[in-house]
Amino acid sequence: MAFRYKLTHHPAAAADFQCAKDYFAEIDEDLAGLFQTDFRVALRGIATGRLVSHLYAAGNEIRWVKLKRFSHKIFFVSEGEDERFILAVVSGRRHPTRIRFILKGRRKSK
Repeated sequence: MAFRYKLTHHPAAAADFQCAKDYFAEIDEDLAGLFQTDFRVALRGIATGRLVSHLYAAGNEIRWVKLKRFSHKIFFVSEGEDERFILAVVSGRRHPTRIRFILKGRRKSK
């Protein structure tokens, strides 16, 4: 499978992933494994240019991919023609205002 885009991430996005994975591991190690698998599939979808939805917020085009079996979404933006910058990994159960706040802060702090 050919990757069209290089993936980079905000440091807090890695912490988001680890926090979610740890949460699921407390419930069940197999659940954490499923989360990690779904996360990798979603990253592969971003890197190949598939599995993308759009969110338009504050004049910036922010894209996202939802994990298959979890409510979490990976939010990212385009950085040039060949790079995708991962902003956050956020549960879809969070209030939309809170999600916008997270994304706004990470976009500016890159």
